[in-house]
Amino acid sequence: MNRRLLRVGVRLHPEKGMFRVHDLGSDPSSLQAPPPPGTALVSVGYDQMWVGSLQDDVAITLLLEEWDAEPPSSPGPWEQEAFSELYLRGAVAVATATGEPVLHGVRLTGGVGRYHLAVRARHRAEIARLYDDLLDRFRDGFNAEFQAALRALEGVEHYLVQIWPVQPTGPLRVVVDSPI
Repeated sequence: MNRRLLRVGVRLHPEKGMFRVHDLGSDPSSLQAPPPPGTALVSVGYDQMWVGSLQDDVAITLLLEEWDAEPPSSPGPWEQEAFSELYLRGAVAVATATGEPVLHGVRLTGGVGRYHLAVRARHRAEIARLYDDLLDRFRDGFNAEFQAALRALEGVEHYLVQIWPVQPTGPLRVVVDSPI
């Protein structure tokens, strides 16, 4: 039976319409870095990925989970899903688009290696639409009614990022020290 080893939940603002899930040593400006996702859910590179939101002013909820093997189907409904792989050096981090750390170096039980990842999202388009409606209704962003309506939208846009180790395929090579 597959076991969840870690679950961390955070709220963050998707600055510039995105946030980054990455290895601690990854560089967002390296040649291996993925381009921004645009309207896509994810854009994945070697050791980092951008997760895209359709807005950048309303805080989102992110759940990050580590599993020992492929997780069972996640309760939905999820509006969008993406699946890929990342190389992680024993820890995973989350940062805003401007590099502000949200989660810094969450240690992975699976250690160093390639990880499968599943990214699921709900309420992406709905929150973007509702926020645009708010801007149309209120010309003053400091208005108490606007602020109350904005707080009601906080955390409704929801992302689930699940990671689990890629199992090696084929026979394992065993290296043994031998006396000379």
